[in-house]
Amino acid sequence: MDLAHRNVLFVGGLKQQVPHMRRYVEEHNGSLSHHDGGMEDNMSRLAKLFGRADMVLFPVDCVSHAAQNEVKKLCRRWAKPYLPMPSASISVFKQALADMHQFPVLLPRVPSSAPTR
Repeated sequence: MDLAHRNVLFVGGLKQQVPHMRRYVEEHNGSLSHHDGGMEDNMSRLAKLFGRADMVLFPVDCVSHAAQNEVKKLCRRWAKPYLPMPSASISVFKQALADMHQFPVLLPRVPSSAPTR
């Protein structure tokens, strides 16, 4: 799987798993941004992370309902694809990335380096 320099925004989850997720995403040619869903991170910071996100993942078992609703609202506003995950496990995260990658029409295209006319 090649993430083609896309940025994955992960909201919620377990703080100690984020470095493992980041390493996995980087090994697949992407980058990972994380917001804890409002536990320590301010919710206003969440909106700021959407500007560079290409896709958004969040575990429904490890993020508040308020954060889930905010993520969905921001995804609609910014036209970002998102995928709620059934749990916060690393294996579910990897599968969610594969699922998002499997349906490339859902993902924004990476800008071409070719000049425009």
